[in-house]
Amino acid sequence: MSDDQGSVGSRALLDEVQRLLGFDGVNDRVLLDDWWQPGQNTIFGATAFIGDWVARDANGAWQPQQYEQALLRNVSQNRPAAETAIVWLHNEYDGVYYPNLTVAEWESAVRADAALVRGALGMDAASSPYVFVSAIPFPTANETALQTIRAAMEKLEADPGFNADVGARALDVDMTFKFPFETTLTDYTYGLSHISAQDAAVIGQRLARSLAEEWAEFAKPGSPVALAGGDIASDGPKVVAATAADADTLLVRVAHDQASGFAPLDAEATAGLGWAVGGASGPVYASGVQVLSADTLQIDFQGAVPTDGLLYYGYGYGRLATTNQPGQGNAIYDNAGLPLWTPATGVPIGAPAAAALASAEVSPIA
Repeated sequence: MSDDQGSVGSRALLDEVQRLLGFDGVNDRVLLDDWWQPGQNTIFGATAFIGDWVARDANGAWQPQQYEQALLRNVSQNRPAAETAIVWLHNEYDGVYYPNLTVAEWESAVRADAALVRGALGMDAASSPYVFVSAIPFPTANETALQTIRAAMEKLEADPGFNADVGARALDVDMTFKFPFETTLTDYTYGLSHISAQDAAVIGQRLARSLAEEWAEFAKPGSPVALAGGDIASDGPKVVAATAADADTLLVRVAHDQASGFAPLDAEATAGLGWAVGGASGPVYASGVQVLSADTLQIDFQGAVPTDGLLYYGYGYGRLATTNQPGQGNAIYDNAGLPLWTPATGVPIGAPAAAALASAEVSPIA
């Protein structure tokens, strides 16, 4: 990400989390350690987590590589605050280089990373949550690998002992940024390889909600988090059940997180963009969406829905836009402005989305 993107996104994150907690930014504040400094970086573009940060040795044990070693030097030399969240942005190159990636492999690598980072910080899991940005749309990545990374994040989130949160989901991005050397690489604007500054701001604001809720014990009296009793809207509507109304129509029920209903749908959301049911005969895509109630949608499909299929919203690449079109505003949102999501392993037709599915591997949609 460029300096402009990073500064806009980080400023949005810091300003919002401090507002939600009632911090004045002077006596009480949130600090961001986002370094490119050689030998002490916490981030490094165009790298894959597996391979460039951690890799298995001859005995199969995960070992820190060059960038991980630099990260560990950085965090060990900076005294931690009351709590330190590790905000996780990795996904693009793992999805490109490892098309056969499994949930178990990515999860194992992250657990190894967490042991190293928490050890360097001198903090336990309770005071150093991992906060993931669910894998963003990357045009050259393998779709199943991207979905696998999302599933691994959700599995780690489901483990209270690990202490993780999927802090932001962002399939509704424009992906418009180009570096100067990339201006001749494509003849279109939207759906490129890098998020825009505005994309970064949206992601930062969503992360801020999750971080503010994570740090609710520090909220000042009268702050939004304190007034909400520590439980604010920080996650979008989760699809928990999909049942057949007829051969090509599903009724989809969601669980809201401190929201009370859906925001009005834009044209793309109304047209069913992003919805698909995967089955043995291949995917069936949606043709339209209607809001039936505060927690129920009707999804119409282009053909018969396989009864043994799995429902997805934004599978794989999943950007909520057609080719060379903006994505912002195209998701189905709750009335807190957060986007709807389905578990990365899919929602079975006719059955609730069981939490146990988070431990499964991901199947190709086609």
